[in-house]
Formats: sequence, C-alpha cells, structure tokens
Amino acid sequence: MKKIAVITGASSGMGREFVYAVDKEFQLDEIWVIARRKERLEELQAECRTPVRPIPMDLSDNASYAAYKDMLEAEKPQVHLLINAAGYGLFGTFDEMELDNQLGIIDLNAKALTAMCLLSLPYMHKGDSIINLGSNSSWQPVPYLSVYGATKAYVLSFSRAIGRELKSRGIFVMCVC
Repeated sequence: MKKIAVITGASSGMGREFVYAVDKEFQLDEIWVIARRKERLEELQAECRTPVRPIPMDLSDNASYAAYKDMLEAEKPQVHLLINAAGYGLFGTFDEMELDNQLGIIDLNAKALTAMCLLSLPYMHKGDSIINLGSNSSWQPVPYLSVYGATKAYVLSFSRAIGRELKSRGIFVMCVC
C-alpha cells in the first residue's frame, strides 16, 4: 500500500511550506499536492526528494470532491498525513463585500476542508494525522475579516470535535492557529 501525504493549497504560502516540511521530515511514497495552479504544483516535483503528484483542482468546485474520491478509490493509498492549507480571506466591511466573494471564502475555508477530511478518513489508520489551518482569527470575532474569521472559528471547532471522535482510532487532529 502506497503511503502518502495530501496537501491542499500547495501552490503557495503555508501550503507550499508544508510540502517542503513534509518532504524533509517524513518517509513517504508520494506527496499529493492540490491547488488550482498546475504549473506551480509541477515546480514542486523538482524541489522535493519525495515523488510529488500535482493535482490541479479547484476545491471551491464541488466536482473536485468526486475527482478526489475517485483517485483514492482507484489507488487505495494510506493517507498518512492530510494537511488542509487551502484558504483565503478578504479585508473589508461585511455589507460592502460582494456576496460571491463571501460565499467563496466559506466554500474553500470550511466546506472544502470538511470534504477533504471526510473523503480521506477511510484511507487513514492508527498513527495518521490531519492538520487543518486555522488562524489567530479562530479565537474571536474579527471586524473587517468577519467571514474569514468565522470560517476559521469553524475550522478550530470542527478540528477539536473530530479530534475527539477520532482519538479511539488513533488518528490525530491538529488545528494550527
């Protein structure tokens, strides 16, 4: 069975940094990197010692969940590590921000993270881990980042809850804030 890490938001920022850290610290058969920008994901292949599988996918599109599920079903890997680093926020007042932008933040920061956890769990075993990226905004209401802060509060609460639920299975969950 192939032992892998799955990292979302891997084309830039914290996601990309997690790719480098996982490559350095873990012995895996492959790292699956997920983000929208294919060329940025492909760059990682030359920068890592672990084989990297670029998966260009927009996690705010519901069709991506079926594609990810199909990949898992076809390969049946052990997902040793799932890192949900995909996410974004926009600064501004709630009433002046476009509805599509606000719903996009919710879709990526909360809905996609939830889907990735649920779809990956059947392929996780004792000793495997989930790392979800929260934020300092997880802890309190944040004016001018209201939707972003609310989604990160969701990530923290969700991570704590599933961490408790998965404890008996020996699957670890951490929310990075």
